[in-house]
Amino acid sequence: MTNKEVAELAGVSSAAVSRFLNGGYLSEEKRERIAAAIEQTGYVPSANARILRLKKSDTVGIILTKSDEATLSGVTAGLEKYLFAAGYGASLAYVGDEENSDFNAMRSMLERQIDGIVLISSAPVPGNLDLFERARVPVVIVGQHARNQNCVRFDNFGAAYDLASSLGCSMESRVAYIDAGKRYRSFGSDRRKGFLAGLERAGVPKDRITVVTGGFSVDEGYYATKKLLATRTDFTHIACATDAMAAGAIKAVRERLGISRRGKGPIISGFGNDPILQAVAGPLPTVRYDYEECGIKAAEIMVDLLKGEVKSVASMVLGYEVVGV
Repeated sequence: MTNKEVAELAGVSSAAVSRFLNGGYLSEEKRERIAAAIEQTGYVPSANARILRLKKSDTVGIILTKSDEATLSGVTAGLEKYLFAAGYGASLAYVGDEENSDFNAMRSMLERQIDGIVLISSAPVPGNLDLFERARVPVVIVGQHARNQNCVRFDNFGAAYDLASSLGCSMESRVAYIDAGKRYRSFGSDRRKGFLAGLERAGVPKDRITVVTGGFSVDEGYYATKKLLATRTDFTHIACATDAMAAGAIKAVRERLGISRRGKGPIISGFGNDPILQAVAGPLPTVRYDYEECGIKAAEIMVDLLKGEVKSVASMVLGYEVVGV
């Protein structure tokens, strides 16, 4: 079934069918006849033909790089909710954190004439910036700040600072911080620097603070904590850059200290307020972020960009809540 055949069945011109499909003006009589013909035949216009004709797809590409599951699912839910309500579809691509994987995903989406790109990234690769400038479509980065780019992110430094300041640490405390690694700015340096600044405010001496590198996952938190406890067991606090890592830390502490210390041990904290971890481990000091709201804000910026309603670069920093302390 073609556009021309629908036009013949409805007794109208092919141009009238095109105006109907693209929201152009038609008399109510012609509109009803075309609608009846489409319903009768089950005609579905070619999306590829429409893209070639209008040079737009009404679709936003969403690229997901390595992050914790709660972040990705929450941000994506917010993005899709707002985009769909605004009449846009979403095309998702998960690329992990391999070198240049997000760059290649962006290039692939641009070749398919995607209307805009949202990059959810904990570690933007500098090489991406050149592609952003050459993309000729709006780009919004979620999770990081990139110079001269539209961004939505959380105040991870402030969150870590407030968390550390709320844990009741003192000059006698011995604190370990398990970092997510230098590659991940928000999960890495921003949270690490904020947490160490909070400990300084609380009066914890630097020689009573141990910083080690872990990663995002439960297993990485577990093995990093095992190494810490193999060195010494008198930590009063073990802070982790993510809740997933905190879950691994809890497992390692229970294995090493659970029986001999009768359930007592260091206070373990994380970031993300993961509901499963809270249900299993009980109240845990952590930071709650509204990931869905983050996705909605990013989608708002994207839709405004697509409609030409944003005249300057939009950079938005969202808040947080320290819980479980």
